[in-house]
Amino acid sequence: MVELQKLCDKVPSFDSKIAFATMERELGKPVEEVFSEITPEPVAAASLGQVYKAVLKATGEIVAVKVQRPGVLETVSLDLYLARELGFLARNIPALTDRIDVVALLDEFAFRFYQELDYNLECENGIRIKEYMSVIPMVKIPENYPQYTSRRVHVAEWVDGEKLSQSKADDVGALVNLGVITYLTQLLDSGFFHADPHPGNMLRTGTFRKRDL
Repeated sequence: MVELQKLCDKVPSFDSKIAFATMERELGKPVEEVFSEITPEPVAAASLGQVYKAVLKATGEIVAVKVQRPGVLETVSLDLYLARELGFLARNIPALTDRIDVVALLDEFAFRFYQELDYNLECENGIRIKEYMSVIPMVKIPENYPQYTSRRVHVAEWVDGEKLSQSKADDVGALVNLGVITYLTQLLDSGFFHADPHPGNMLRTGTFRKRDL
């Protein structure tokens, strides 16, 4: 579990020269025309991309710029192909096929995984879930910027905070309860939910007060 947690935001980063070239290619203009400031190196790196802290030149807003890893689409495609070939072999083992269709499961998984590689869709989902969650006090969903987002570059509001899993604050229990309420609302009310609730995606911003619940 500890090793898998590193995939959230502690994966070794790739060359920033490649990341900046990707930004320029995806956004169609030099980086300095979009951001007045941007960190020269990533502040975090995960399995699919890495994040830079920047300031939008047009508005002065502080944002997080996520850039997809080079070759990730090709790597994922090869891995899924090989796994699917193994799935076909597994169909010859009755003990497995009686319980699960590995190929069908992989096909469903692959479709969702390719969706995750499209940052345009991630941006749309962020806007949508921010609207849905506006009914719950004390839940902060970052602003998304579709005008600065492409398939491999995603720009969203920068939010300062600490991981809920590492926080020593005395209101963590109340925040966990709030998280349960948030997910029940997503599942039972809108039917649209955040499907990646790992510690790197859940922060305590420092503005939470228990009496507000």
